[in-house]
Amino acid sequence: MKKFLQNKKGRYSIRRGSRYPSKDFFLSMPSSNQGWPEEFGFLLGGNGPSYILSVEEGSSAHLAGLQAGDQVLEIEGHNVSTLGPQAVVAIAQTQKNIPPSIGVVSRIQQMDIIPGPDGRFGFTIVGDCPLLVEDCSPCSPAGRAGLKAGDYVMEVNGIPVRQHETAAALIKASQGRTLRLGVLCLGPWQKHSISIEDSQVGGEGARPDRKHKALEFNRRVEQILGDEPEVKEKLFTALKQYAAEKRVEWLASVLPDILNTEEHRQLISNIR
Repeated sequence: MKKFLQNKKGRYSIRRGSRYPSKDFFLSMPSSNQGWPEEFGFLLGGNGPSYILSVEEGSSAHLAGLQAGDQVLEIEGHNVSTLGPQAVVAIAQTQKNIPPSIGVVSRIQQMDIIPGPDGRFGFTIVGDCPLLVEDCSPCSPAGRAGLKAGDYVMEVNGIPVRQHETAAALIKASQGRTLRLGVLCLGPWQKHSISIEDSQVGGEGARPDRKHKALEFNRRVEQILGDEPEVKEKLFTALKQYAAEKRVEWLASVLPDILNTEEHRQLISNIR
């Protein structure tokens, strides 16, 4: 298990077994854990367990050897291996050590995808840091290799990727040859469940099933948040911003702060 550690002098040590050389770095660190994990250079995702979705280059997390695709197992010795990001963040932010120690293990799976007769692999990716598999037919070469919509692509042919442009170029260069992806799988994901764009009732050109889902989503919002107009306004503001920017990790980080009760969180499963 890999560790992100701090010693008494504020010197941050590379964990054993990382891809980086053994060395200490002196960094300007936040004065508290209230901005953890973003202020330390990484983002969490998942619904329990929690996974590291991206690590900012040059950050304390990066220099300590944390990597995208790691599962969070411990915070200061506390077992958090089954907890979602909101619970993990809450525990980390209350720790005295800055930053708290974190135990992780890589969950990246390697998939070898043999191209189809047309030289293509049959999947699409969207976003940056992390790269999300938006569409992948089970009958496509990628689908037969085990790739699914909702997976995150962390590596292409052994090269860590953060930007869509870089990943797309590497994938294109592999057309006609076997493609190896390093993938983080977070479980089933239904591409055609309620979309953010359709959560606002939908436009005239929306398909009937999407209109129905949008109306159902709005009905659920009214049912759960009808007496909380401020929460409802914050939710729709966030959904509109996501529809414009398509930043999955940002939406995943703000929704738990907006929908902060068990009843509120019933809406999260309707948002995709």
